[in-house]
Amino acid sequence: MRSTKEGENEPSKSRASPSDVPQASESNMEESVSWDSKLTDMDSHLGAWEVGMLTWSPSTWIAQAQVSETRMAKAQAWETLALARITLQPKPSVTELATVTTLEQESSELVNRMSRESSEGYPPRQLWASKVEYMLAIMSYLLMPSGVLRFASGWVHKGSCSFFIAYILMLLGIGIPLLFLEMAVGQRAQQSSADMWKNLSPWFGGVGYSMVMVCFITNTYLNVFNSWILFYMSHIFYFVVPWDQCPLQRNSSNFDPECEQATSYTYFWYRKTLKASDRIEDGGQPSFSLGMSLFLSFCLICAFLVNGIKSIGKVLFVLLLVPYSIIVCFLIRTLSMDGAEYGLKHLLILKVASISDLTIWCHAGIQVLFDIGLGFGPIVSLASHVPDFNNCMADAFLMALFKIITLLMTTPFLLSILGFWATTTTHHCCKKNQETLLRLVAQGILPPDAQPPDLSGNPTSNYNSWLSSLPPPLRSAVLSVVPECSVQKQFLKIKDNPRFLFLIFTEVISLLPGSGFWIVLFFLLLLTLGLCSNLMFMLGNVLTLQDTFPFCRRQPRLLIVCVSMAMFLCGLIFIQPSGIYYFSLLSECWVAVPVIIIIICENLAVAWAYGADRFLADMVALLGRPIFSGCGWLWCYISPMVVLGLLTSVFVYLVKGPLVYFAWDSSTSKEVVRVFPEWSKILIAGLTVFVLMPIPAYFVYCLTLGIPFRSTPSSKLPLGSGQLQSTKEASKDILQDYKTES
Repeated sequence: MRSTKEGENEPSKSRASPSDVPQASESNMEESVSWDSKLTDMDSHLGAWEVGMLTWSPSTWIAQAQVSETRMAKAQAWETLALARITLQPKPSVTELATVTTLEQESSELVNRMSRESSEGYPPRQLWASKVEYMLAIMSYLLMPSGVLRFASGWVHKGSCSFFIAYILMLLGIGIPLLFLEMAVGQRAQQSSADMWKNLSPWFGGVGYSMVMVCFITNTYLNVFNSWILFYMSHIFYFVVPWDQCPLQRNSSNFDPECEQATSYTYFWYRKTLKASDRIEDGGQPSFSLGMSLFLSFCLICAFLVNGIKSIGKVLFVLLLVPYSIIVCFLIRTLSMDGAEYGLKHLLILKVASISDLTIWCHAGIQVLFDIGLGFGPIVSLASHVPDFNNCMADAFLMALFKIITLLMTTPFLLSILGFWATTTTHHCCKKNQETLLRLVAQGILPPDAQPPDLSGNPTSNYNSWLSSLPPPLRSAVLSVVPECSVQKQFLKIKDNPRFLFLIFTEVISLLPGSGFWIVLFFLLLLTLGLCSNLMFMLGNVLTLQDTFPFCRRQPRLLIVCVSMAMFLCGLIFIQPSGIYYFSLLSECWVAVPVIIIIICENLAVAWAYGADRFLADMVALLGRPIFSGCGWLWCYISPMVVLGLLTSVFVYLVKGPLVYFAWDSSTSKEVVRVFPEWSKILIAGLTVFVLMPIPAYFVYCLTLGIPFRSTPSSKLPLGSGQLQSTKEASKDILQDYKTES
């Protein structure tokens, strides 16, 4: 019989005649001993992960760069021994022979593929330099600015502490289990997100391709947000920021009348900045200034990703350090602002009745899914570049804790600013009412008793006290000509919209003493948060392309430039006059449906197609430690039902009433609510079908060919049972059994 080394090149010939196996027993034993010694050497290097170290020696990672090829060779040697053992048994079962045949085929295909890629000069698969860099990448991905702003508005409008309680329970019930699922799948498969789902079940082979498309589209319009920040930052070097006052007309010494009518200078400049049209139907050419900002944003991403995961860890360390330092500075500064206590008191409000409101639980569940970034693909891609014995269960809990701490740091700072904004706006309302009432009294329209007092000191308190002391008929007459000024009503005017909060913060910070310094910090905070998340979206796309098409690994820098250029060209749609409305359409009405459907498919692929118990047994064998036994129960029953309920709530929202957006009305210089046209609904429906088409296509393909729903046991893992034993121990057991049978 030929040696094992020769058998690697011709696996079918070396295993074609079982009668030859007993004659080669001594040769196989000698080669197995050599494999056992190699395993011993490898395990001595891989022990760093098992003891929980966060940084590894260079020799470990050099060995890890070729770990896949080595394991395939080991698997082939073990399977030869297993085949010999089965051949020597008097009556082998059909199941054992089928399992060995499957293992041989899968192992041979993987070995041949890796040998072919190595012979063609493809670079080996990269791994993270240390676990610290991997964790920094996941942390950066979780820091999406829209999620932070939306959580603060959800706290205000969805029941305050009641919303937070629902959020925590949803995080524990579906967030952490599904985050662990994505990390474990990527870490176990060591493949791209486009291919790994085929190994779990061929029926779900299209999930990875849908992930790639959703990730590409999402990263395209999210990076537009960075271009807005860069454009605003280009104006902070003015002596007075433009949105702090109305611009002068060239042919007049008066302010722009359109700006004078505006309720907020920031809204006016926002409209001017984006050159926003009055409605989504009004098109136009992309803004050149915004186009340059968008191009600069993609240039920054290309510069940070130029060396792939080799250098991104150092970049992320700086990008993460900057926003948290700024958040601490803002938290200290905003706590002393006038009206901050009014915003902070919402942190302690608990509406017990709202806990039973199903709407709050739906909002909290959707917030959890998007805060963790499930279903987009970067988590799976990033996790596929760590060794498969990493403790991903602990990582999932750590990332959830990191997210909660981040939200508890940012929410007080945001609520303080909102309280200051509501108080300042109410003061302005009282002073404006005073001027109006004085004019009406002077004109004789109102009696002299309607003349308001001096509002120095606390305008809101003095004005409301005076108004309450008026006789009911006179108070009614006053309120018929001027609006009511209330801090509470003004605070509740905060829209559940990240764009609205961005405008409020921009306006409020310009009112602070030393506003120039704080505006720089504020925009730097938003820019670093946006770049962190966009870098991970881009890296998820790039890593998937490199794994799916090995030739892309030859020119990684060219690949990054090409992907960035494609996203830049697609992003031009969002910087035309009606682009802001397309941005709202995708971010608020489209993205939720495909992402939640992808999450459901991920859950079904692991829990039902592959088998939750079987998958957890594989992970126990890899990690060498027990896993929470209830995780499989959560995957099988709780998570699918809850996520399906969230998908139903999204569908109800989309079809229940008209889809609306906030538009700028140039005739009144105010934001108005408009209804999306019918063709926009067709647009998001068609885009949803397009990105999800690979999933049903694979269903039909497998059903047509009669491919079973549950996949066969994989040769990727050395063990398929739940026993706690290492790779080295498994090889020793096989070798000992073979010696006994011989």
